[in-house]
Amino acid sequence: MKSHIIKSDGYIEDFDSQKLMNSLIRSGADIKQAESTIAYIKPRIREGMSTEDIYRMAIGYLSRIEHKLALKYSLKKAIMEMGPQGYIFEKYISKILSIYGYHTEVGQIIKGYCVDHEVDVVARKDDQVFLIECKYHNYKGTYSDVKTALYINARFVDIVKAFKKTASDNNKYTGWLATNTKCTSDAIKYASCVKLKIIAWQYPSKENLQYYIENKRLYPVSILTSLKKKQKDTLFNSDIILVQELESAGPEKIMQTLSVGKSSALKIMNEIKILLE
Repeated sequence: MKSHIIKSDGYIEDFDSQKLMNSLIRSGADIKQAESTIAYIKPRIREGMSTEDIYRMAIGYLSRIEHKLALKYSLKKAIMEMGPQGYIFEKYISKILSIYGYHTEVGQIIKGYCVDHEVDVVARKDDQVFLIECKYHNYKGTYSDVKTALYINARFVDIVKAFKKTASDNNKYTGWLATNTKCTSDAIKYASCVKLKIIAWQYPSKENLQYYIENKRLYPVSILTSLKKKQKDTLFNSDIILVQELESAGPEKIMQTLSVGKSSALKIMNEIKILLE
C-alpha cells in the first residue's frame, strides 16, 4: 500500500520512489548511491509525511555516505537561503552569466517608450542584449505564474520600442525570466508564444538553472554547512556569493571577513575543496 505525502505546495500525492531516484541522480548520485538512499528511506515513510521530511532523511543519509553528494543535493535549499529579498539572487545570476561569457550589469534603470524601468540584470554578448527579470522565492511550492510572464514581456516590449527609435541600434533583444523555483504551465506556454526566455528550476530540460550552476560548479556560499547563517549573510554583503570566490579569497581573507580563527577558516576551505574537486 502506497503512503500519501504532502508536497511543498500543499497537494497530497502518493510517494513515488522514481521521482526521488531522478532527483538524486540529477544531483550527481550514481545508481548504486540512489538505490541505497531509497532503500534507507522507503521503510521509514509514514502516512502524511511532507516532502521536507523526506528531504531531511535523504540529506542525513547522504551526509553519512558521501558528504559532497549531500551538499549538491541541498543546492535548491541553499539558493532559498539567499533571501528574504531577491537582490542577492540577482547578483548571483549576474555572476553566473559573466562566467559564461556575458557582460552583465545589475539594477539598471532603462528608459522605455512610455515609462522608465528598473531591469534586474542586463546581459550582453556580441550583438545580443538580454533584459532579465529575476523572480526569487524562498518558499518551496511557490511558482512564477502567467501574470509574471505577462508583466515581464510588457516591460520588455516597452523598452525595445524605445531602443528601436534609434536607427543605428542593430542589437538583437531578448526578454528573460530567471527564477529559482518553477513556472506554471501557462507561464511556460505564454513565454514560448512571445519568445520570452525562461531559465527556472528544471526548466528547460537541458540548459536550466541547475545546468548553469553544476556545469561550472557555481555554487552559492550558502551551500556550505561549515558556515552559520550570519556568516553567510556577511559574505553576501561583502559581495562574496560564489563558493569559488571564497576559495580564491583564501584562509586569511576568510578569517578577516568572518572574524574566525585559523582552524575554522581551514575547516571552511576543506569543505570547499570537497565540493569543488
